Formats: sequence, structure tokens, C-alpha cells
Amino acid sequence: MSQIKLLLVEDHHVVRAALVSFLSQEENITIVGELADTARLEETIKTSQPDVLLLDAHVPGRPILETIQILRERFPALRVVMLSAYRRREYVTGLIELGAAGYILKDDPQESLLQAVQVAARGQQWFSPRVMDVIIKGEKQSKASTLQNLTERELDVLRLLVKGYRNAEIASALTLTEQTIKNYLRRIYNKLGVSTRVEAVRQAMKQNLVPFDEQTLLNDDFPD
Repeated sequence: MSQIKLLLVEDHHVVRAALVSFLSQEENITIVGELADTARLEETIKTSQPDVLLLDAHVPGRPILETIQILRERFPALRVVMLSAYRRREYVTGLIELGAAGYILKDDPQESLLQAVQVAARGQQWFSPRVMDVIIKGEKQSKASTLQNLTERELDVLRLLVKGYRNAEIASALTLTEQTIKNYLRRIYNKLGVSTRVEAVRQAMKQNLVPFDEQTLLNDDFPD
């Protein structure tokens, strides 16, 4: 097993000491640095060349999302594992979208922390099971909320939209006027939080709102 160089950023001294003590017991992990804030983080990364950064999400310094974004741009090979007490879906997904390789809750078992570091070092991702539960439940609630907001007729229009039907074709299939279809589309766009036909199709696919086993047209020139 290859050696993992780890940099730790944790502002609480007792917690930091405990983490160092635990992780140092692993033969393939070398602690190459410890910091209490992010003031000298980039400088330390340059000098210590860590494989994995274990970063407390609440350390003093610039906002954590900004920090992650900067690290991703300047040190693309660095794997960042977040340590946090938060499990709000929006907060976690924001960090994941910015490239976090792991997310551990502070009350997770020590073995979870070790597993996250090992997995991240291999170029993969590892997230606390409880964090994943929050994300999955949030996605289900989001989908349910959207489905509740869309009327049955709006879903009919959206289904045909996903299949690539044009306004006139949707109108013919549903025995409605083309202007009525345009009115439905405006309401659908508003409820999905989009502004174009293509965005509506992508959102429907992303949230699994309608079946899309038939060919879907995702052409930016597709007329609205």
C-alpha cells in the first residue's frame, strides 16, 4: 500500500491532537503538517505536497466554499476530505459540487475517518452514510415537491417535450391549440425554475419526472 501524505487543518487543539494520534498509527499515513486556520494553507500545501487534505469545515479564515474552489483551481491533484458537524443538504452538496473527495461528520466512528482518507487517496470519493441519507432524502423530497406542483396536463406536455415533440405536435397529440401549449410551457418553465425548452428537458431528466426511454432531443436550436 502506497504512503499517504496528509495535511490536517483543525482549529481545536485537543481535537487536532486526537486526530494526529489516531491517524499516525496507520503505517501508510504520514502527517506532513498541522494548521489551526487557513491563513498559511496554500503556502503549506506547496511546501509539504500532501496527497490528502483533512479540513475542518469551520476553521477561521475565508469562507469554506471559497477555500475549496481556490484549492481545486490551484491544486487539482489534492484530495480534500471535509470534517464537519453540519449535514444540511445544501451545504454538503455545495462542497461536493466544488470537488470535495470526502465528507465526514465529527461524531462518525474513527474507522469512517480512516476509510475516507484511504479512499480519497486512491482518487475516489467517500461520504458519511448519514450525509448520503440526507442527500438522498432531499432529492426525493425535491422530486415529490416538483411533481405535486405540476398538474397532470402539465406532465402530459412535459412528457411529449422530453420525447422531442414541437409545440404544434404537442398540440395535435393533446387536442389543444398551439397557444395553449405555449401557455402550459411558460407555467412548466416557471415551476421547474428554467427558461428554455432544453433546460426543461434536462431538469425533467435530472429529477426523473417523466419516462425518457425514447430518444430525447437536446438541441440548443430547438425552437421554444
